[in-house]
This record gives sequence, C-alpha cells and structure tokens, in this order.
Amino acid sequence: MRNFIITATISLLIVSGCKTKPTLFKKSISKIETISLSERTRGTIRDFTLSNGKLMSSINGNMNSQKISQNDWSKILEYTEKIDAENISKLEASTTKRFSDAALASHITITKNGTDYQSSTFDSGNPPLELKNLYNEIQRIIETKKSK
Repeated sequence: MRNFIITATISLLIVSGCKTKPTLFKKSISKIETISLSERTRGTIRDFTLSNGKLMSSINGNMNSQKISQNDWSKILEYTEKIDAENISKLEASTTKRFSDAALASHITITKNGTDYQSSTFDSGNPPLELKNLYNEIQRIIETKKSK
C-alpha cells in the first residue's frame, strides 16, 4: 500500500509537471500584429501600416490599401524580432534636422500581443542603428508599391 501511494504521488507530479510546461511556453511566444511608420512635418503627414498581407497608407489624409507578399511580411517580422520592443522608446536618434523642419519627424510603432511600442522620434531616412534594417525594409516595400 505504501509503495502504491509513493508511485501514485510521483506519477501525479510528473503528469502535472508536463501539463504546465506547454502553458509556460505559450506565454513566451509573441505575436507581432502590425508595424507602423509615421512621418510628419509642417504640411505633410505620411502614415504607413503593414500587417500580414496588407499595406495601408495615408498621405495627407488620402487613404490607400495594397497587398504585400508573404515574403515581404516575413522580412518585416524577421527584422522586428531582433528589436527589443519594450525599450524601443529609449533609442536615440543620431541627427536633429526634424527640429528645424529640415527633415520629416518619424517614428516606428510595433504592435505586439495587443500592446503598442513606439520608438523615439528620429529624422526620416536616418533611424537609430537598431531600427535601420526594419526602417529600410519598410521604405523598400513602400517604394515598390508606389511605383506600381
């Protein structure tokens, strides 16, 4: 009887341990929903939002929606995963032309698991080093869609 109780207790602990591990693993998986690039200066407002399969753009209030390829979205996700979203607002811009209206003031917003993470503001074309690959990929997609 004593061996049965010990065996049953050990089995119960093993089974309950196996059930909790997948739950913990699921909590650590992050889901990137959208990536937005906003660029503004006096007289110009450009907003671009990328999601799985779609590019939404608004230039001075003129809205447009276009499809993007799965390959483009995969590249965006690849670059976004390398960014520490929780500390994105602490990244410093290397130039300050936006202060004198010599460049568009830009920022990137990452929506991940329902939470928005917004970068610090930087000059258009000159993002912080940590955002450079993502910014350049967003610009490539925007320029490709503009030319069509």
